Amino acid sequence: MPNLSKKILAKIKSEKISPREKWIFLVKNYGIWILAVLAIVLAGIFLGNLIADLLLAEWRIFQRFPGGGVRFLASTISIFWLVGILAAGALAFLFLRKTRRGYRLGGLALSGVIFVASLVGGISLLSSSLPGKFLEFRDQHFPPKFESQKWQNPAAGFLFGKIIAIHENSILLLDSLDGSTWEVEFAAAEIPDFLELKIGEKVRAIGEKIATEKFRAEFILPEKPPREFERVRKNLMKEILPGGRINSRSAPQI
Repeated sequence: MPNLSKKILAKIKSEKISPREKWIFLVKNYGIWILAVLAIVLAGIFLGNLIADLLLAEWRIFQRFPGGGVRFLASTISIFWLVGILAAGALAFLFLRKTRRGYRLGGLALSGVIFVASLVGGISLLSSSLPGKFLEFRDQHFPPKFESQKWQNPAAGFLFGKIIAIHENSILLLDSLDGSTWEVEFAAAEIPDFLELKIGEKVRAIGEKIATEKFRAEFILPEKPPREFERVRKNLMKEILPGGRINSRSAPQI
């Protein structure tokens, strides 16, 4: 043991190794924590936008969606948000691993801490304008894909087209993608409050074909699934009552 100590001292002298000042360690430690927190906040923003998309999803048509429930989820959940969550979460994991307490936690436990922190942060940030900025960036550079052709299948209960006339007896004329004109009964159809039926508006209809170029609608929906972040925020604030209790009528609306 004495020989080992002598060797270490000899190496320190020969290589002129000197101890680093304390402030260097403090700056490094605080820097790692700041980067970890920023990564968690970023993951929270992506997760918050993913939650917003799920809140805004047209859940009432989940079982009637063209292609089934799996296609519905695939069209609702943005790959952009998922990649952002995974990338920011991975950075947070790497940074926290370098902290004094982070390296003591197992990988699963540390991942759980990051997820919970991101979830809480994401929900909290929904009431701010920050997630909306990321949504604008996503829609500008990575717009969601919408395939109207999937909705042109009247025999299966789906119809897509432009309104060319609206009659007083709750019938509208729809100019479909194939050039045919359909009479659509919508007296008993569910229509979102934000959708105004007017000539020139493109809509999706779910229901049943009752005759040649005649259709009875159960749902009348806008051309594309809505993505207005402001409406998501307002809906969220309505559903969460003072004191943090969740409204019993919290089923997502279309």
